[in-house]
Amino acid sequence: MTESTFKYENVEITWLKHAGFRIKDSVLIYIDPYEVKELEKADLILVTHDHFDHLDVKSIRLLAKSDTVIVHPKGCVVEGYKTHEISIGETVNIKGVEIKAVPSYNVDKPYHKKGCCVGYIVNVDGVKIYHAGDTDRIPEMKEIEVDIALLPIGGTYTMDLNEAVEATKDIKAKFFIPMHYGELGLKADPEEFKAKVKNAVILKPLLS
Repeated sequence: MTESTFKYENVEITWLKHAGFRIKDSVLIYIDPYEVKELEKADLILVTHDHFDHLDVKSIRLLAKSDTVIVHPKGCVVEGYKTHEISIGETVNIKGVEIKAVPSYNVDKPYHKKGCCVGYIVNVDGVKIYHAGDTDRIPEMKEIEVDIALLPIGGTYTMDLNEAVEATKDIKAKFFIPMHYGELGLKADPEEFKAKVKNAVILKPLLS
């Protein structure tokens, strides 16, 4: 576990920490940036839901420039920026990036109710990346077909490692990258995930 960035075709996917990622090619996209430091400014920032570790206003302030667009579901308050509210099932094209909001929710936990959170399928220059958001293994995952899937494994607020392994059997993806562990007391062994998922890619968080 040495690298923070996975490159697929011309797209670089960097795990920042927790559920935060940077996607870089012809545009620069952040998804759920949390506790970031000075990094490259964003063209797009995608927020999956309104919890503090996903909608981190301080991180958005550090990453946004005058024309940055913040994409978020209903219920997120992001003032002072260009924003685009997105609904589950909706697909938008912003700055040449196709963004689809997909379901993300808990099945047997109270934290993320159905309809309040989203996952994203982002199409960057022909590469499709699925960020699952804070979710359990849900039936809608069987409809997802992408190049790379970013899945939570930490449990408590999301599916745990074993549930995420089962989710990889539902999702059609070439590579799976685990996330949402190592922060806020969420402990999971990514090497165990890798041992159970042959096309898993383990990244080291860029931010400590």
